[in-house]
Amino acid sequence: MKFKIAVVQFEIKQFLPIENLKKAENFIKYASKKAHIIVFPEDFITGPLLGNDKYVDFNRKYRDYFQKLAKKYSIDIVTGSFIEGDGKDWFNTTYYIDSKGKIKGKYRKVNLWHPERRYLTSGNEISVFNTRYGKAGLIICWDLIYPEIFRKMVQRGVKIVYCLSFWSKKDAGVGTKYDKDAEIKSVNSLCIARAFENEIVLVYANAAGKFKHGRISDDLIGQSQITVPFKGILKKVKHNKEQMFICEINSKVLEDAEKVYKIRKDLQKLI
Repeated sequence: MKFKIAVVQFEIKQFLPIENLKKAENFIKYASKKAHIIVFPEDFITGPLLGNDKYVDFNRKYRDYFQKLAKKYSIDIVTGSFIEGDGKDWFNTTYYIDSKGKIKGKYRKVNLWHPERRYLTSGNEISVFNTRYGKAGLIICWDLIYPEIFRKMVQRGVKIVYCLSFWSKKDAGVGTKYDKDAEIKSVNSLCIARAFENEIVLVYANAAGKFKHGRISDDLIGQSQITVPFKGILKKVKHNKEQMFICEINSKVLEDAEKVYKIRKDLQKLI
């Protein structure tokens, strides 16, 4: 099967959701003429909350908004992530919504980045679901580090994993003294490795530009990309500026990877 994915490396305006959503619709409108699926990054509606409860979505308004856009433009949408409230708990949440506005998948970030743990609650379930373009899974940013979450998804038959991210250079902390591009190298190597070792298509959508709020500032690493077995990177944004790219996927590469490596077959023995 062949299909096209639009990946948006989105420059976020901190705490300006109306402006971010307006720009998102423009990307969706354009992509709907050329692609079957569009993917946005982590925290892209508000930027990181930093504990600010004013921007927590308790009414599922962002989910509903994307359902309307998916139907309006007849395109599947991976909504990027945003913070939803559920009682007293806040979750970093994303959805896969099909072109008819139906929710096919929902995911709450399991592996929270250290600063998030002060105000967010971890999810406790993986997300694997059927779509017109193959069985898909959702993860968010720091989940990429952990091979275990991929193995669990593969055991459920996942073929395409969407990783939504807000990854920046200073995430390396003191590691930047060894290499200022440590996080770029980490993400690029992980995206390729996860595709090969799990016989999947990995779609990585990162935020763009600079994050700045008060005294806090950092540069996002960009590097949004799609990787597959054998070929590695199909397409990648090599900078951290805002850009959308569209890439055609041929799922035949996954069938061939399964024949050669037989990783999925071996993993089924572990269930």
